[in-house]
Amino acid sequence: MNRERSIENTKKYAILEVMFFNGYSVGMQSFVLLSLAIYFNMSSFFISIVSSLPTAGYLLQIFTSKVNNILGSRKKTMVIAATLSRLVICVMPFAVLFDVRKQGVYFMVMFIYAIVSPFSNNVWTAVMTTIINKKERGKYFGVRNLFSSLSTVVYTLFYGYVLSMPNRKLAMLFLTTTMSLSAIGSAIFMCLHYVPDLGDDAKKVSIKTAFKNKNFVDYLRFASVWLFTWEFLKPMTEYYRIKILGVNTMFISQMGVLTAILSSVLYLVYGKFSDKYGNKTMLRMGIFFTTYYVLTYFSMTQDNKMSMLFAAAVIDAIGFTAITLSLLNLMMEVSGEPADAYVGAYAMVSGLSAIAAGIFGGILGKFINNGVIYIFGEQFYTIRFAFVIGFILRLFSLLELTRVYSFEKTFVYAGRSGSMKSMFSKIMFSGSRYVLNSSKSRDEWNDEKEVENDKE
Repeated sequence: MNRERSIENTKKYAILEVMFFNGYSVGMQSFVLLSLAIYFNMSSFFISIVSSLPTAGYLLQIFTSKVNNILGSRKKTMVIAATLSRLVICVMPFAVLFDVRKQGVYFMVMFIYAIVSPFSNNVWTAVMTTIINKKERGKYFGVRNLFSSLSTVVYTLFYGYVLSMPNRKLAMLFLTTTMSLSAIGSAIFMCLHYVPDLGDDAKKVSIKTAFKNKNFVDYLRFASVWLFTWEFLKPMTEYYRIKILGVNTMFISQMGVLTAILSSVLYLVYGKFSDKYGNKTMLRMGIFFTTYYVLTYFSMTQDNKMSMLFAAAVIDAIGFTAITLSLLNLMMEVSGEPADAYVGAYAMVSGLSAIAAGIFGGILGKFINNGVIYIFGEQFYTIRFAFVIGFILRLFSLLELTRVYSFEKTFVYAGRSGSMKSMFSKIMFSGSRYVLNSSKSRDEWNDEKEVENDKE
């Protein structure tokens, strides 16, 4: 089979893989993760740690090149890591079946997954950076994320229905069995991927190369702040709406479906926009909207929780869809060669950020998760202070993003006055030190950047 045919097949396998991947990915986050954690009698501190483990494991990707050398090729690394990290999930149904409801069991499953899966993720990201043409990345990942969102709709609805079953053990058995079958399907399609052999170049890969690139370091600063606030708040929002406000899991799953449906449409739109206006522009817009996402949780009370959750679901789709699509694409855009070195550096920073967020969130949660104070006679849950911290951190991540030098175009108000920009565009799409002329294409900008690099 020739290289071009292998690449086209891999593009299809990547779409099928993510559809299976979501089967257990959805089970490792949001209301499903919290439901599993509570079922296995996990404390609030360990809930925060467990929710951050998958991202914290990214830190281990810095050892991927050594693992590649030991195993002999990147293909073997991806196959072995994908298989082990997926199959460990299959322990969960047996733990439920035999009533082994200990937090240590759930923690070990998540821990093993977190320390093994990063190696397959590193190889996969480096491979996709290499085989997907820069001009079509936005469009391709937009389509891939469309199918990802559609599968998320199915899994979220199913898990919400399962968790609402009166028989708790049977519900958990259905849940963990579905997660296990999805993990197996994901492993199969991951193993079918085409992985170009680097040959002797594989031994020369070092993340030190990435840290010599000032622009990429600026990107890492931004990513570290964003990932910290995301990982820090993730368990807090779930704990607040399920444990404190007592929102029904079926309603939460319905809101998740709403988010996924809106995201499936937006992925196609954002995919085209990211190619046209730049990933940095889309990221700025996404983070801008997620600041309102945090504010909805801060404003959420027992009286307005349903309407606020509906608003959060819509904002989630608008904001996080843009971030999910553009965060990785921007990393690919500002990175150089070898791709494995840049992916490893990004993984290391992501892992450290997640570890810090998990520890910080776990410690803070012990003091504020279940506290109540009264302000002007109104009941105020102290966990809402965490949302204030998250709001400030997200604004700070916007400032860090302006330091990154990349292709971008601003949206201009198409009114009678050609010089007038809309206020909406000013807030979300401007403010960078490097705003390019809107008449320039991505290729023209890339050519200018290459000339500048040659001069240096």
